[in-house]
Amino acid sequence: MAVYRFRVIFEGDEEIVRDIDIKPSQTLEDFHKGILNSIQLEDKYDASFFVSNDMWRQEEEIILNNDSDKSEEDDMSSKRLMKNCKLSSLIDDPHQKFIYMIDPNAPWTFFVELIKLVPDNQLKEYPECIKSVGESPKKNKTQVALEDFDDMEFDDDDDEIDDNDAYSSETNEEFDISEVDMDIKTENNE
Repeated sequence: MAVYRFRVIFEGDEEIVRDIDIKPSQTLEDFHKGILNSIQLEDKYDASFFVSNDMWRQEEEIILNNDSDKSEEDDMSSKRLMKNCKLSSLIDDPHQKFIYMIDPNAPWTFFVELIKLVPDNQLKEYPECIKSVGESPKKNKTQVALEDFDDMEFDDDDDEIDDNDAYSSETNEEFDISEVDMDIKTENNE
């Protein structure tokens, strides 16, 4: 029995590549967990696979679960679940492609392509990451942004408020400068 070998490439950095072996009888949910393990990401995000054509155009979406917060217009009942989709039922092409997306609120996208069939090794547990190139993307994008912000150096002189700034020194709130001009004109006209 042969095993599928898929190449998984992170869209945000094409130098992050994982080759993952998985049995045809396993599900997309198994593959989802295998990808997460290979990039050291916790299984706490919603995810989808999109069956794709040779031009990476998204076709059918297969979702992780159907209890996510989706709009009423998006009929989740018509979408298949990963746990019900065996890989063998989705392979129509010797270089079958999928687009894999994690966390729809701040999506990470991966390009997934079947690269070859390899012999099954009964001693191995699948899915198995057999090649890992590049560091895993950061786990928490917000945390990454905050860490970058914390590392920035600020000039303490910038904290002083200039007399020309449109701020009230007492409340530190913005106010409309045009109202000030109007008040000045009114005082001069009286």
